[in-house]
Amino acid sequence: MNLYTRCLHCGTTFRVTTQQLQASSGQVRCGQCKQVFDAFATLTAQKPQLATPQRETPPPAQSGLPPAAPPVERSAPAQIPVQPKERPAAAAPRPDPAASLYEWEFRMPVAPRRTGLWVSLSLVLLAVLALQAAYAFRTELMVLVPQSRKYYERACEWLGCSVALPRLSSFLHIEASDLKAPDPARPGEIELLVAVRNRAPVEQDYPAFELTLTNSQEQTIARRVFLPAEYLQWIDAAHGLKAGAELPIRLFLDTGELRAAGYRLYLFYP
Repeated sequence: MNLYTRCLHCGTTFRVTTQQLQASSGQVRCGQCKQVFDAFATLTAQKPQLATPQRETPPPAQSGLPPAAPPVERSAPAQIPVQPKERPAAAAPRPDPAASLYEWEFRMPVAPRRTGLWVSLSLVLLAVLALQAAYAFRTELMVLVPQSRKYYERACEWLGCSVALPRLSSFLHIEASDLKAPDPARPGEIELLVAVRNRAPVEQDYPAFELTLTNSQEQTIARRVFLPAEYLQWIDAAHGLKAGAELPIRLFLDTGELRAAGYRLYLFYP
């Protein structure tokens, strides 16, 4: 069955077939004005009144598309059905304006970086912290690194500070001790002999020691603490107790009416 359609742009009427419409989904190109229009919009089965004799459909174009129907109403080049246009690819999702507004309103401004200034300040603070730690832990550092003592002494001469000797009581050991009465006629006058060795790898300060006198039941009857100034009267105290050196202590004590049967010694730093 013959079908007829009319160009929506120039009014030219064409004869088309169902095969032509199906091949191009109804989209055809007018052979007169070269415009593409929808053939289904003016499709009809009634033959129009022709003022001029019909012409045969010219051969199809080189595009490989199916041939168009010949014009009926007036002489015009045959239209060429066009292939349906491909649907455009899905567009990328558009950004949410509300999200952009939120970021613009609530995002904190980024301050300009001053890397060089912050690095310089950090280095200065680290140097000050290192000096404070070296001063606060000077005794411990001199124990770990004995060679550093001379540098501390030079620094303290310039700064007006003092370098104390280490006090490591755990490295002090009593090698020998004795408590006796030299004169049996005077039992209240006793002599204390103590030998203390410094087993630390560095020179140490002189310790204090506690003497406890006990009776025959191991009960305490007297106790006294002796500071270095009290037992160093026969010892050169210009320096501390050298590493590995032994300190001999000799004291004469008057216990009066106390009759000591035993004693205990304890070394410590006050």
